Amino acid sequence: MSNSPHLQEFEYLQVVYRRTCEAFDRGEISSIEARDTITRLRHTDAEGVIWKIDTTRSGRRAAVVRVSEQPAPPTVRRIEPTGLDTLDEKYRKICEAFDRGEMSSTVARNEVVALRYTDAQGYTWKIDTQRSGKRAAFVQHRETLAPKPAPIAEPEPQSLPVAEPVRQETLTTDQVPVVSANNDVYDDGTRLLRFKKIAVLATTAVVSIALLVTFTGGSDTATTSPTSSVASSTPLSPIPTIPPENENNNEVAVTPLLASFASREAIPNDTEIEFGRSVQNRPLTFIRRGNPNGIRVLVVGTIHGDEPAGLNVTDILKKMDVPANVDLWILPEMNPDGIFLKTRQNANKVDLNRNFPVRWKPLGEVGFWQWAGTGPATEPEVIAMMKLGKVIQPQFNVWYHQDYFRISPGLGRDGDIRERYAMLVDLPLLKIAGGTYSGTATMWADTLNNNDTVSLLVEFGKELREGEAQANADAIYTVVKEFFPS
Repeated sequence: MSNSPHLQEFEYLQVVYRRTCEAFDRGEISSIEARDTITRLRHTDAEGVIWKIDTTRSGRRAAVVRVSEQPAPPTVRRIEPTGLDTLDEKYRKICEAFDRGEMSSTVARNEVVALRYTDAQGYTWKIDTQRSGKRAAFVQHRETLAPKPAPIAEPEPQSLPVAEPVRQETLTTDQVPVVSANNDVYDDGTRLLRFKKIAVLATTAVVSIALLVTFTGGSDTATTSPTSSVASSTPLSPIPTIPPENENNNEVAVTPLLASFASREAIPNDTEIEFGRSVQNRPLTFIRRGNPNGIRVLVVGTIHGDEPAGLNVTDILKKMDVPANVDLWILPEMNPDGIFLKTRQNANKVDLNRNFPVRWKPLGEVGFWQWAGTGPATEPEVIAMMKLGKVIQPQFNVWYHQDYFRISPGLGRDGDIRERYAMLVDLPLLKIAGGTYSGTATMWADTLNNNDTVSLLVEFGKELREGEAQANADAIYTVVKEFFPS
């Protein structure tokens, strides 16, 4: 028996629910009309199971519940596929043709982007290329105008119209509803977190921000919320080479230098340590946590300045309990100048992820988005990273990027880890293409730990989905537990 409706139909129910709530919010329909419209929504899936909106659990986004455990009679089952099913089939055929080499990536993308379907309610749908993987995801075409709900005769007054109707928030179909722990309830999206975990994260974020304002006077730092993008955040101001004295002039705030430690074993936990400086003299820092005798794990939040979503993961890792078998090294910003300038490259306009000395090749020139620099390892950020990597010798390292929304498949143990991680965070396994790949950080990292480290590159979408940062933090520890016996 089906546990959930097809994603396509669920998205349609989600849109009708949201449009109805928005119409109520604007005063276009009464509370009774809104409730009646929502309670009458139904869908019968391919197995004959009927679904409806669960008004007791729905808020800004709808939750869906089965009307009954028993399938409906065969006479009411859907035989012909819906228009969205057909669109999904066309999408898959295009992808298969590309995989067979029958069309180029440009032609395939143009074919996918051109696909459209207008449903019986007048909504036009297109393929959401940011979320599609083995099967298509859909989003409403922006030019679609939602029809105004038809007037409905008011029955006897009822209590609450809709649980938490949409207010002060513009929603899109790629936003993910909260997942229910009840197996009979299906919410579209990641299936990664439950209500309690999200509540804990929200509380932690608020407390952290409050403490930061209290002790620093409110510095402009990247947001720590695991449920939103950090693209608009302002990075930390440069730390002076000679730190300022405190109010009592008795102590100075000193950031220890990596060079001051004789060995990896001497590097302390839970201490921000500087391992280099950027082109514009911003500090490059890391924090070590966990068991110094555990599996060495390096996590890099961002290497491209305009791809900051990974900072949400590193913020969580700074606070989470570390498993007893993990020696965690957190490096939030490898490109602080790029974050400040909101550019992919560093202040020298070099793509740091093309400047590492392993398999480096000349690539473009100044102004080219992937410019590899004038030679291998010319940039201070890369040089500093190489020194740190030599100290850590990580057994597993993760690098976060945006916004291809995928993890590239691999072979052997590396491929198994990628597949498992992708499943844990609900990202598709798709080849990463669209550029020239030489001198990358993961190519270099693969040579560490006697050429026995596993490097993972994670491509988020344009923004993080609800719970996605926490899911990635959890996935790191799950992968270590399953693939790196201590």
